[in-house]
Formats: sequence, structure tokens, C-alpha cells
Amino acid sequence: MPKLIPFAEQKFHKLRNECRKKSILFTDPKFPANNSAIFFSRSPPSGIIWKRPGDIAEDPKFFLDSASAEDFAQGSLGNCWFVAACASVAENPDLWKKVVPDYEEQEWSPKNKYAGIFHFKFWQMGDWVDVVVDDLLPTINGKLIFAHSTSKNEFWSALLEKAYAKLFGSYEALTGGKSRDAMVDMTGGVGESVRLSEYRSQEKKAELFKSLLYAYENKALMSASIMAVTQREREAQNEEGLVKGHAYSITAVKKLIIGTSLLAYFKREKVYMVRCRNPWGGVEWKGAWSDGSPEWQNVSESTKKELGLTLDHNDGEFWMAFDDFCQFYTDIDICHIVNTKRLTWKMTWKEFIYKGEWKPPNRWGGCGNNENFLDNPQYLFCIHDTQELLLSLEQSEKRSSKKKGKENDVIGFTVFRAGINQKYRIHNKLYDRIHSGPFSNARGVFARVAFKKGVYCIIPSTFESKIRGEFILRIYATSNIKLRELIKDGPKATRFFRAPYLAATAVNIFRGEQLFTDTSQHKVYCIIRCEKKKQKIPSVKGSEEFNWNTRATFFRKKPEEDVKVEAWEKRFFGDRCLGYVTLPMARANWSKYKSMNTSTRYVVQNKDEKSGNYDKNPQYLWIIVQQSEALDTL
Repeated sequence: MPKLIPFAEQKFHKLRNECRKKSILFTDPKFPANNSAIFFSRSPPSGIIWKRPGDIAEDPKFFLDSASAEDFAQGSLGNCWFVAACASVAENPDLWKKVVPDYEEQEWSPKNKYAGIFHFKFWQMGDWVDVVVDDLLPTINGKLIFAHSTSKNEFWSALLEKAYAKLFGSYEALTGGKSRDAMVDMTGGVGESVRLSEYRSQEKKAELFKSLLYAYENKALMSASIMAVTQREREAQNEEGLVKGHAYSITAVKKLIIGTSLLAYFKREKVYMVRCRNPWGGVEWKGAWSDGSPEWQNVSESTKKELGLTLDHNDGEFWMAFDDFCQFYTDIDICHIVNTKRLTWKMTWKEFIYKGEWKPPNRWGGCGNNENFLDNPQYLFCIHDTQELLLSLEQSEKRSSKKKGKENDVIGFTVFRAGINQKYRIHNKLYDRIHSGPFSNARGVFARVAFKKGVYCIIPSTFESKIRGEFILRIYATSNIKLRELIKDGPKATRFFRAPYLAATAVNIFRGEQLFTDTSQHKVYCIIRCEKKKQKIPSVKGSEEFNWNTRATFFRKKPEEDVKVEAWEKRFFGDRCLGYVTLPMARANWSKYKSMNTSTRYVVQNKDEKSGNYDKNPQYLWIIVQQSEALDTL
């Protein structure tokens, strides 16, 4: 379980008890109610007065009834990304209760002695951080100027925003951002960004809708936005009523049945629909399926009731056909709530986490374009069966350093197929690259990658080299992948009278050809014998061709001793050796092996050649051999 860290070393219960004993209201010395808490680059507007909820409204409440998206309306701060994320979280009790701990004890009530102190939890780089705030809020003319509830006497939304502002140093630090970051911070989920320009065909749209519907049904949080190309376009409303450079919560994804009769239900005429919410309220979509549009006349009353349709023009919530949604919006942010519980009916994922750092002298190599790319942290994992993995990389938040001009670094990750017996760090780029990217200046990057059985190495990196920073790598799989960091460059020097390692040999069994004359399916594996060690290459199924593309590395004390590769047929009653290849390792061959990066065809020698009892058709193994006297170069 992630540990809970008190932000700025302020412990909520201790501070609240002290205030109650002294019968005083808490005033936060770590985030004082003054101009510096609002803006760092300019002076705030005149007339701001910091007030406690009891001075703003009669009978103030932390929550009024229960939490909902209606509790969040954006104020004068450009943080729609945060407000949209909050509105999504508020719709799920399991999620907002993570952010608002012991919420009942924080409520204004006779049994809770009010002390003017509240606290909220946020996920930061794998840990939950508990942020304490006082309840002094900025107002002008007695009204809250930033995020607020639609109910005048409800204050949890305004206090939540203040806690988030404190986490990053000021309210101004919250201007501009991606909803995925706020959603991840409030849930500990996995963020994904989707560019809609990649889903223009009907086939791709159907694929995307299926993914969004699955995400929605599995409690994922989502938001959408329209990219503003120029500063002038930001928060400008188009003819359809949508606002550019502005974040909308996605509150529902549905397949809507068209028609009001029972016959329509059985005909299954459906339209893909998305419901969005503008945190401003009031400003809504004006096209097809908007509030009050004629399309709703073709929907039965029971379906409208099931959808919770209100047709309120002022609540900021509206429906759109998915085709229109894809036409006008440009980006979607998703926060996946990955199920890691063991006792559940839903699909369960295993979570693997590593916190790391890009740092000097040799762990900040940049992306694959850089010469020193492999001078990055490297992590090895093993896949025992074909499966899709969720890969997430998050860099440390730079928002608190905005006033110093710092921005997110461009980050991403690359995945290689590692050697089947990999123990040490990868030192050359000749390993088979499985996945690269996405590289982005977003706080986090995400990818779904399908893996076959094998051993892999993931390398998180910045795009440019020599960029220092912290990161957290999270991998989700359906089975144990034994994730571990590769730290050592090679084997230790031998001690006392033991023979030293003199060279490293890498053998990549690429493929086999014509191992059988028939066309039926066979399972074939290989065994590499090097000095006194042997390494089995797992079996693959085929008929005329067998593809392994599997590598093993050996550290040699007798580097001129030949290496033998055997091909074996896997059979129910005893496996059969098909033959072998001898790889000549005399020193005269070393120069060839140093530069070898393509496979060479070797003829398979049959063990029964002398007796004449063997298949005389030529059989081949394609193999790549690399040899180096430097132990840390393969």
C-alpha cells in the first residue's frame, strides 16, 4: 500500500486538536491568505477579501446532500482542466472518498467542533500526500472568485481547489493543464491521452467508441477538449456552442436505441452517443441531440429516463452523437481505474512499480536518437504467455516550479526483446526493438503493447540527453512478470586463482528452414552449448519455417572454444535431435563477429550422417553471432 505523507510536515489531526484545545480557528502559516497565494507573476485584482465560509453563507456545509458534478463550477481561474476532473471524480463515491478522507468528521455539525481546518489527499509519484488547509477563501463582493458549488452554502469544492493550489504553491500554478493529470492525482489511476485525428475512418471510430464504452463501464474518468491553435482562440466559442482550449468532462458513453415503439427496440436501431459537461455551466452544444433538439422526439420516455435526461439548458451538460464528437473535439484524456483487487468478478491486473531517476554520470542518456541512449535506467521483465500490458511512465510534477519557468520534459520509453538469460544491462542497440514512444511533454505517457512469450527490457528516457529528473514506471499485467532493474554492466572480476572472463559471446537463434520434408506442424526448440553451460531456446510451432529470434549471452573463460547449437523436435514420447551447427570461435573469426548485425545461414549437421540414416535434404539455421573482448559491450 502507498504510504501517506503529510504535506509540509503538517499533520491534520494534531493541528486540529491543538486548535480545539485553544478554542481558535486554524490559520495556515504554510499557505498564508495573501496575494502570493493567488498569483506569482502579477498582482491579483483589487477588492479581494479572504473570508471563512461562515462569513460567506448562512449555515455553511462541507457537503450538501452528496457529492456530484454540480458541486463544481469554474471561477475566474483558467483551470477548467482541474474543474472538469473534479466533476468526474465527484460522480464516483469510491473515488472522491479517496481525496476527501474522513469527510463526515470534516462536516459542520454539532458533533464536530469546528476549527477552520480541513485536509485532502492527492497521489504524487506513487505516494498519497495529505494536504492541510485553513478555510479562508478569496472573495470579491462576498462571492467566491474561484471554483465553487452551484449551491451557495456548499464549500468542499472550493476547499479542495485551495488544497490543490497549496500543493503547487499558488492558485496561478493551476492555470493551464491536462485533465488526465488532475484525475491521476485524485485517484492514483493510470492516465492516457488520445488524439482524435488518429481515428478518422469509420472503422477506427468504431474501435475508439468500443474502447471509450469499455472505459466508461469500468469506471474510468474521461474529459475532452478542442485544441486552440492561437492564444486568441483560447476559450473562444464556435458557432456550435463549443469552446476551444477548454476541458469538458465526459459523463456518459452510451449506445442509444432510436424509436419510441417496441418494434424499434427489436430492430436495434442505435446511435453512438457521448454526454459532456462544461464546467462553466450554461454554454452548451447547439447541434444535433443538444438540449431540446428534435432528435429527442425519436427516443422513448423510458429511454430518456434511463439516461437521466433533463434537457436543462443552463447546467452545462449535453449529449452529442459520437460522429459529431469526433468531428469537433481534438483530444480525450482518460484516467483508467485499474482493478488490482484479488477477490473480484472483474478482470484483475497485477501492478509492478519502480521509482527511478535520470541523473549523472551515466543514467541520463536521452532517447534512441542519442549516442548515449543506453545510459538510462533499464528494467527487465518476463512474459510467460501472450498478453497485452499497460505501460505508464510519469515524470515528477513541474507545476510547483512554474514561477521559475520550468516546464515538463519530453519523456517516453523504448522496449527491446532482451536475451533469454539476460542478467546485465544492455550495451548495444542491436537488440530487437518491440516498441518506442510515445515521446511527449505531457506529465505522463501511456501505451498498450501486445507481447509474446519472452524476456524484455524497457528503457524510460527523456528525449534530450543530460536532463535530470525523477520518474515512476508502472506496468500492469495479468500475471507475474518479475520486473527488476538492471544495474550491473557485467560479471564481477574473478578472484584468487580462478580463471578470468576474457570475452562475451552473444548467440541469436533467428530462424530455422527446411527442418522437415512434410508440411505437418512440429514443435522445435534449440539448445546452445557454450563451454560447460547450456541454454534452451523455447520451442516454436511450424512446418517449413521456425521463427525464434531469441538471444543468449555467455561470458567466456575459453573464448576460442567452439559453440554448438542443437535443434530438437519436441515429441510426446521422447524428443529427437534433428542436428547441430558448430559456430567456429577461433580468434581468426572474432573480427567478423564484432561487426555482425545480420543473420548468417548455417547448414545443420545431422548426428546420424555416418550411418547414412538421416534426411539428406539440406536443413538450415539462421544465426547472428557477436563476440567482444569487452564484457560490457553486448
